[in-house]
Amino acid sequence: MIKRRLGITTIGYAYENGIDLEVDKEKAKYYYELAAISGSVLARFNIGRFEEREGNMNRALKHYMISAGVGCSKSLERFREFFMYGHATKDDYTKALQAYQEYLGEIKSKQRDEAAAAREDYRYY
Repeated sequence: MIKRRLGITTIGYAYENGIDLEVDKEKAKYYYELAAISGSVLARFNIGRFEEREGNMNRALKHYMISAGVGCSKSLERFREFFMYGHATKDDYTKALQAYQEYLGEIKSKQRDEAAAAREDYRYY
């Protein structure tokens, strides 16, 4: 299942950036949506980016909220930027931060902490 989700997200990325394919933003978004339905956090974040570029700030925030709630730090960063530029309220940002913190609390374990201490790229927070 994970390979499938990563594969679909990768296809979206390839269409978005023209990697071995012609750039096709509509197909990229379509594949990101398929991957998001399958549970890909990165795909959900990318849909938020598409919505943001199209000027759909409320829809972008919804996608960022979903992905922040399952540990996407990039989404939390976008929320912070939305708040700083007046596209999100303090309450919106607080909810995103709380959802992100809840997720981190749920996945916290001694083994993850040891791995995070051993190597920077193993950090999950």
